[in-house]
Amino acid sequence: MAKQKVTTQQVAEEYAKQNGSMRAVARALGIHRRTVEARLRKTALLNKPLSGGKRQAEATKVDLPPAGEVQRYILTSAQNNTNVHSAFWGNLQAMAEHYSARILIGTFSYNQNNYGQLAVKRGTAKSTGRALWFDPAILPYISDARVELAPGLTWCGNMNIMPTADNPISGLETYGGADSLIFPHTKIEMRSVANTPDSPPKMIYTTGAVTLMNYIQKKEGIKAEHHHRYAFLLVEVDSEGNWWVRQVAARKNGKVIQDLGVLVSGGKVQSTKAPVEAVTWGDLHAANAQAEVVEASQKMLDTLHPKYQFLHDIMEGVSINRHMRKHKAIHENFTRWLRGLHRVDQELVVTKGVIERYLRPWCKTVVPDANHDRNWLKMWLQEYDYRVDPPNTELFLRMQSFMYQELRAGKMGKDVNLIKYAMEKEAGLKDGAVKFLLPDESFVVAEVECGMHGHLGPNGNMGSPASLSRIGKKATTAHTHAAGIYHGLFVAGTSSKLTTGWDYTTGPSSWSHTHVVLYPNGQRTLITMRLANNEAKWRA
Repeated sequence: MAKQKVTTQQVAEEYAKQNGSMRAVARALGIHRRTVEARLRKTALLNKPLSGGKRQAEATKVDLPPAGEVQRYILTSAQNNTNVHSAFWGNLQAMAEHYSARILIGTFSYNQNNYGQLAVKRGTAKSTGRALWFDPAILPYISDARVELAPGLTWCGNMNIMPTADNPISGLETYGGADSLIFPHTKIEMRSVANTPDSPPKMIYTTGAVTLMNYIQKKEGIKAEHHHRYAFLLVEVDSEGNWWVRQVAARKNGKVIQDLGVLVSGGKVQSTKAPVEAVTWGDLHAANAQAEVVEASQKMLDTLHPKYQFLHDIMEGVSINRHMRKHKAIHENFTRWLRGLHRVDQELVVTKGVIERYLRPWCKTVVPDANHDRNWLKMWLQEYDYRVDPPNTELFLRMQSFMYQELRAGKMGKDVNLIKYAMEKEAGLKDGAVKFLLPDESFVVAEVECGMHGHLGPNGNMGSPASLSRIGKKATTAHTHAAGIYHGLFVAGTSSKLTTGWDYTTGPSSWSHTHVVLYPNGQRTLITMRLANNEAKWRA
């Protein structure tokens, strides 16, 4: 009887059993060693290590810049077997040259074998190949290792995340300990991870990509094309180890990018004083605002010169706090009295004073409807017994009278602009100096919805970044005090004191002093301020 032919699959399986010994495979299968080698060359087994291991993944540390100097990095990602977006790549290089920034590109591999015969649409088939290559333009900048760019900030170029991952940050919240992390990925995402109150929150970023869209034309790949961003992160590190991270992105044509006032197009820096379209400040909470953040915000406002600015939760609402009424918070009430904020009219005046610091004749100021403003005032009128609170009785009755007049005039309760009345008629804010939005009143700037605070979610539910990121429209909100980027939703942090400066906030926190800047091309970035030496710095 003829001897049965040994298949490549049998050789491969035996090769794994014999721990990579071709001689042992030959003995076990009764074939010549050269036959074993010939079969294995048809597989990828000879190209892979047969064993390996390491004790731990250590990060290379980069020295801080000399005193008074700033080191900048441009961080992005690139896909295998894919060309760079030439227009965007030219603009990236121009910005890198302008800033004297070091370019670091993390690579990732994506399954090319599913192209060709497995493509599901006519005309989408691509030739297959075994070679893994990257665009020669990026080869000098590839950084597939872990690099500590500054104390508390690590570039994780070693991470290989599938570009189709819906939430590329998921499961990485504890990776790297308490350090903030940057991962190479085609999306622009950011999450704030809670930390102990004595430490800043951990921030996890993804970069966007410099290579063209190159996805399997099935559901996950087509969806990933929608979220594919031609973008990078610009990191600034000062000599004291402080760091700042900003997103720089282009539209799909890659023609224009902007970082603060630096505008680049056609591979050249066109301006270093380009204006921005809008700034959404982190929740104000005027009576409990962080003074250094408010001061730094004035410098940022006058530097960036936006056409619009959005102030969220202008009132702390301590004088009308519904939670303190509900829980009979006698000690917090005493603290409120010590602060002189047991009178609503006094808190309104304090709020007016902080708002007026932001007013500029060249910038339209907009206050979206927020839970600490109109909503709390309305609940105060609905629930409170003015008879037991003489200091607030007269104001209460005036506002109640205004409310009923508006209802008699045919308005629904949600359409009565209580915060506008309170600030203009009671606190003395100049009429028309600020546009106060009502619930569901849209305010779109550069294709981005900026009129939502974030407390109201779809279909009558409570708002959350996760739910609002699925409404099908790009938006910028605030409310949570925890900054983040969720697909097309950017979330600002707070301008108030952090949790240690509040009566009722305890435990680990993800709050940060973060604002959102919107550029004329519709792209956005987060600006996180760093508090040090009684000063808040918004850039290096």
